Parts: sequence; structure tokens; C-alpha cells
Amino acid sequence: MSESVELDSASLSAHVVLAGVTELSVRGRTPAHAGEIRGACNEAMDAVSDEVLGRMTEAEVSRTLNELDAEDLVEGSRDDTSATGKGRPRYRLVADPDAICQALAADERVEPIADRIASLDR
Repeated sequence: MSESVELDSASLSAHVVLAGVTELSVRGRTPAHAGEIRGACNEAMDAVSDEVLGRMTEAEVSRTLNELDAEDLVEGSRDDTSATGKGRPRYRLVADPDAICQALAADERVEPIADRIASLDR
């Protein structure tokens, strides 16, 4: 059963980053750190050839992940710490991937990315 997710007030960056986390989740590659999520976001944007979106930096992705974590759409944890105890947070999707795709598809700027995720084998 698919839950409903509201993304109306989320920024374009939030939509793209959420799409990146969702794609990694569907592919079984979460939890993932910001660099991995940034790679997924940029790869998805390249795949749909959308010049409106541009490229995302790791800093932008990290800030957006913190916002999505506060909204309970993703969850961050520091399970794998470095020798100094300052590991990179790793994020996983909390919301239902199908509900995320449905909500993302409502934004025409990221609809091609949502369609790409929805077409992945699960």
C-alpha cells in the first residue's frame, strides 16, 4: 500500500536530491553518503538531458539532505565513523519510493527523473 507524500513547498534542489535518494534506495544502494547521492542526482539529470537543473555540488546536496531529514523523508545516521569519530552521515529513504515518485511526477521540472525511477526493475 502506497502512502501519500506532500512535496508542494519543497525546492527544486529538494526534489532532485529526494529523487537521487529514491533511485539509490530502489537500486538497493542505501544508506549512502552525500557524495554518492550527488552522483546519483547528477547522473539522473544527465540521463534526462534537462538543462534547467544543471549540476549539484556535494555541499548543496548535504544541506538539502539535512532539510529532508528534518521533514522525515530521509533518515541520516553516522554508523561508520572514521578514526577520529567524525564519519560521514549516510542517508536512507524513509518514505515509500512509489509515493515519492508520484509526488515528484507532479513537478514538470523533475517529472522525467521520476519516470526514470518508476521504470527501474524492483
